[in-house]
Amino acid sequence: MVEEKSKRERQRMAWVVLLGSFTVCMIITIAIPFTANALVQNLTESLAVFVQANQGTVGIDNTTGDRTALLAGEGGLVIAPGERVLTGDNASALIAVNPPKEQDLLARLQVYSNTDLILLEGDTPRFGVSDKENSLSFRLDNGRIRLTVPEFGERPSHIIIASPQSDITIQTPGQYTIIVNNDETQVTVQAGEVMVTAVDGSGLTLIQNQRAVVPTGAPPQGPLETERNLLANGDFSQELNRWTVFPWSVERADQPAGQVRVLDAGDVPRLNIIREGVGHADVLVRQSVNQDVAEIESLRLLVTFRIINQSLEVCGIAGSECPLFVRVNYVDGGGFSNTWQHGFYAVGDPIPGVQPDGCTTCAMVQDTHERVPLGQEYFYDIDLGEEIARQGRSTPQFIESIILVSSGHNFEVEVVDVALLAAD
Repeated sequence: MVEEKSKRERQRMAWVVLLGSFTVCMIITIAIPFTANALVQNLTESLAVFVQANQGTVGIDNTTGDRTALLAGEGGLVIAPGERVLTGDNASALIAVNPPKEQDLLARLQVYSNTDLILLEGDTPRFGVSDKENSLSFRLDNGRIRLTVPEFGERPSHIIIASPQSDITIQTPGQYTIIVNNDETQVTVQAGEVMVTAVDGSGLTLIQNQRAVVPTGAPPQGPLETERNLLANGDFSQELNRWTVFPWSVERADQPAGQVRVLDAGDVPRLNIIREGVGHADVLVRQSVNQDVAEIESLRLLVTFRIINQSLEVCGIAGSECPLFVRVNYVDGGGFSNTWQHGFYAVGDPIPGVQPDGCTTCAMVQDTHERVPLGQEYFYDIDLGEEIARQGRSTPQFIESIILVSSGHNFEVEVVDVALLAAD
């Protein structure tokens, strides 16, 4: 009896060991792939959120409150979550968001003057097989930003802009403008789609050419009318469709013309104008507009570009050879045709009588040429009517065309985006 009982206990122990081993084996078999998959899906690394000064001095406050000053043309820095971008009365900034160690652009933020913007989150999956989205979020406490989200590559992005009145969720490529003050948040969709969610939980979806206002403590109001872009294909996403490239004008018969083409840089199309040679050359790229603007409330001109190379200092001896001129042909209130232009350069300092800061041979409405940082993206944004009135001229009643002019000896320019926004 004792021997039989001992035998049964040994059998029971054997079964316990066998079943326990099987259970442990199954747990390991299931847990390791499950844990590995969870790690592959959920491990993240930081996006590169790079800030440059566009104009003036831009402040960067870190999480301990220490401030770094960024000056236009003197490089930039990568910021981390919790760090704040501050612009004053005469300052603006550019923020580019890229995957780590890659050039593909995920988002571009143009930060206007008197803006307070905080990076809350900027993450991307560490492993390419993860099906998670890029995650990017900012808090805009005050001011104005213009956000461009290019076409998604292999991985979509989930972007949130939080304000005191709302959360703005963006999951669609496009262009968006957000303005925040103590009383309200305004959201404008030039292209794309957003969800605007107020603090009380009420929401509103906006699509292209729609706008919403979210007053403090109230639900979103809209969709409302918004600015109309009078230009087509201003981001060159359709190559040179709607743009006309005129023949190159080359001073010396033995010298080459340049090239006008649309290139992809970081999955973002850019109009590239390049010329290498001796002596003067220039080219015009024009879009006909033919729009009546007599009754509009405002007319904003926006250009984002960079000057990569320039051999002539300033804009030449007559101020007529800027690597980039932006011209607007228009009819004024007296029925007369006029041309407004603004020139940009990146090399040299004006010297009266040698390198003037304006075109001395151009019979056009113009201000002094504007120096921009060499090799750095730059955005220019003005109310065109106010600018022309400031120069003592009658404001536009009819827009005929917009022309981009590149000129000089050796030069290379990239134009990222051109827009002419009319608000009724």
